[in-house]
Amino acid sequence: SGVAGLIYQVVWVRFFGNVFGNTVQSASVVTAVFMLGLGIGSWAAGRWIDKRPDSSIPLRAYGIAEALIGVGGLLLAAVLPQLGPIASVISSYHVAANGWQHVSATTYVALGAIAVVLLLPITMLMGATLTLLIRHILQTHLEESGWRVGLLFGANTGGAALGAFATDFALVPVVGLFATAALAAVANFAAALIALRLPQAEDTGASAPTTTSTGSANATRP
Repeated sequence: SGVAGLIYQVVWVRFFGNVFGNTVQSASVVTAVFMLGLGIGSWAAGRWIDKRPDSSIPLRAYGIAEALIGVGGLLLAAVLPQLGPIASVISSYHVAANGWQHVSATTYVALGAIAVVLLLPITMLMGATLTLLIRHILQTHLEESGWRVGLLFGANTGGAALGAFATDFALVPVVGLFATAALAAVANFAAALIALRLPQAEDTGASAPTTTSTGSANATRP
């Protein structure tokens, strides 16, 4: 999940660089929307899950969120390359005091609004995922929650660093932007599958000792 999130962020910066015409502006807008979505998603998921005491809900909700992120990542990878013609249509310019034409402020506002509309929903889901996993740990492993939550944060941060590094230095140069985003989506789908199947595995594991114990008891009867 952490790897996929940072892969998306780097890929989106590249895509929006063609829209804004400047990597610095693209990185600023994408990072701002990314952090905004993470914050809103984490806050909303926390409020939502606290009203649902069922311990099976957080992990199931996490799996659904990861699957939706994967779908959204693929859709954005297909849509973002088409923003160039739209940006050229809505762009307007003004002549500055030095005689050069500059992009107008209204154009930047419009392009920023497009970025918010496209990126905010998926980044909100990303923000929700870590909160949901933490709630799952607190509800199912409260006595061990300290080191488990710490390990979770460490894994997420390490994955994010790996995703950011691999995207620019390995993935994009070799397979391109769309395929890189598709790999991130595969990681999301894998996380979703694990999360949705994990409760079944835990139930099976929990029922195994009962069966063994019963069998042993029967075997010792005269």
